[in-house]
Amino acid sequence: MQSIPFGDSTATAGLLAKAGTAAIVISILLNVLISVLGVVPSVFLTGANILVFGLWGGFFVSWAGEIVGAVVSFLLYRWGVQSVAKIPTGHWKLFRTVNSLPGLRQIYFLTVLRMAPFIPSGIINLLGAVTSVSLFHFLITTALGKFPALLLETAFSYNVITLGKNYIYLVISMIVAVLLYWGIKKELQRLGQQQ
Repeated sequence: MQSIPFGDSTATAGLLAKAGTAAIVISILLNVLISVLGVVPSVFLTGANILVFGLWGGFFVSWAGEIVGAVVSFLLYRWGVQSVAKIPTGHWKLFRTVNSLPGLRQIYFLTVLRMAPFIPSGIINLLGAVTSVSLFHFLITTALGKFPALLLETAFSYNVITLGKNYIYLVISMIVAVLLYWGIKKELQRLGQQQ
């Protein structure tokens, strides 16, 4: 069996293209693996999905994979924290803050975190797992927060892939990413001051 070339969009796209009708399922399973590992950036897989499924098809396959991967990670991390590691989190301010929020505020707070391109998904999955956030609320925050973040990642990846034709769009994507970073950073600071 051929190994997965983590980090190489073109090679991964080649493997997905050879898979035929199973390519979507394989892509989603790869996203689950990336989410569980928590240290491998998924941008290469987004690029591979664009190459295989096109711009919008690649976006939706990547979005579905991110959601499924986050939910599987959440369940595994929660099981691990509660059953194996028994990590005490009651004295950590961030966990106490999230636990003290009502359901809708938890959704809002985690959605803002999920939108942030500078916070690794693995950290947010772990944060959700060790707090009182319900699986349903975690699913909502992931679906909502990943949508704009993945739109930006997809646009960026597409513009890198087609750099010869779309360099101006790459610059626009980078400007939007900086503005999103600044806006989310300000919102997280505001939320932190309210606690």
